[in-house]
Amino acid sequence: MKIKINKKIISYILILVIGIGVGAGGMLMKDKFLPNTGQDTAESHESTKDEIGPLVELSEFTINLDGGGIVKTKVVLEGVDKKSSEEIEEKAAFLEDKVIAVMGSKDLEDMRTANREDLKKELVTELNKICDDQIQDVLFISFMYD
Repeated sequence: MKIKINKKIISYILILVIGIGVGAGGMLMKDKFLPNTGQDTAESHESTKDEIGPLVELSEFTINLDGGGIVKTKVVLEGVDKKSSEEIEEKAAFLEDKVIAVMGSKDLEDMRTANREDLKKELVTELNKICDDQIQDVLFISFMYD
């Protein structure tokens, strides 16, 4: 009994094996010659999230809310590393202006406790546009709304 092997199937299998070998080899070579890629940076940034960065206190704010109401708050920014505190302090006036703009665009319902985490995330995103991703968290030291 002879088994007939199709040359076309063998060539497909051979191409698949070579492709897998080249892909695996490429990944190993990439790690050896290019160890610091964007993914590694993102992972290292996440690992620094567990560490407390330098804290920079901003002015106390009294902000008129959209649609009526006010919020009075004291904000502290957490930097990603020791160098970040210098940049945050240098740009404090711009950061304070952005805090007022973001919070002033919200209504009273947005200031409630349930929505505060979303507000903090939005503030981090907007403030990082000014400080080139040097802020890892926004902390509210005091927070009153009416």
